[in-house]
Amino acid sequence: MNILSVYKAKVLQIHPKSLDILLKLINIVLMQLHLVILKKEKCILPDLIDIYTNPHKSNSEYPAECIIFSMDRAIQLHALLCSYFENVNNSVPVHVLYRTSSSAHQKAYNEVFSLFEDSQVSAVYQKNKDSFKDQLIPILESVSAEKVFFLVDDIVFTEDLDIFDFVKFDALTTVVSLRMGANLKRAYTTQKDQKLPPFIPDAISDKDKLCWIWKNGELDWSYPLSVDGHLFLTREIIVLAKNTSFNSPNTFEGNLQGHLRYFKHRHGICYQKSKIINLPINKVQDYNNNIHGTIHQDYLLDQWNRGMQIDYRALYGFVNESAQQEIEISFVKRNGLKED
Repeated sequence: MNILSVYKAKVLQIHPKSLDILLKLINIVLMQLHLVILKKEKCILPDLIDIYTNPHKSNSEYPAECIIFSMDRAIQLHALLCSYFENVNNSVPVHVLYRTSSSAHQKAYNEVFSLFEDSQVSAVYQKNKDSFKDQLIPILESVSAEKVFFLVDDIVFTEDLDIFDFVKFDALTTVVSLRMGANLKRAYTTQKDQKLPPFIPDAISDKDKLCWIWKNGELDWSYPLSVDGHLFLTREIIVLAKNTSFNSPNTFEGNLQGHLRYFKHRHGICYQKSKIINLPINKVQDYNNNIHGTIHQDYLLDQWNRGMQIDYRALYGFVNESAQQEIEISFVKRNGLKED
């Protein structure tokens, strides 16, 4: 019986001093997998150790599923979904957890979802401001795929992507990112330049990808627990989500950083160029003081009601310098609608 099996069987009965010693030994073993446990966590460790020592393959027909967070930004969600289905080969099911502040915004969402009723898109309406966690957990538990990735509604896919190529790496030893790329030399959230991390030559055979260790990066390059296109093991993220306090997408991502110790030693993998871009043209929540653009969501709602859509195709191939970047957007008449 190996040391991890012993831990899984005895962790709840072991003496605190002995547990400290055992955790040090477990760290030695887990470091070989680019994992680490730094302190006692009676609630979470048994579940994580079970995942780390008893991996299992999903019977799902899909290698991953996607969860999107949205609020009062139907026209931006439309751009994301359109760019996703146009650019992603072997697309996987998408779950949208969304909230609205008015019936007008709800009507716009209904129209967006009707456009994708023949696609793999399911919508879950957030009941109230404080129900986010209570509704996200069941969505995560409904995911039958082995892996899951998150997106927010102000993202656009700017490049082609094959899902099977994206999900093929071991999620216990790597965090694969759609948003990172060698083009990202500035961090928008801090308004600072950022150095590229020390990439590991020949760590992977794919010449179109880059590899580094998250703890060796800075700013965005040291931020594995992002909900902007990072790939996670479904079982693991469920355990973390259940043991994290949050009530919004922002606090979900922010408070997940309390579990950074499990991820910072893992390899990061990304494409040479970012596959997605986040367009922070507005702000719909008051949970933080993040910088953002000035295009109000009600103005965007008016554009949608006039039969317009964001010209998301104009962003295809755009080389962004930061994961989030304010760039000018334009509008075109929505597909199937006539000019005024």
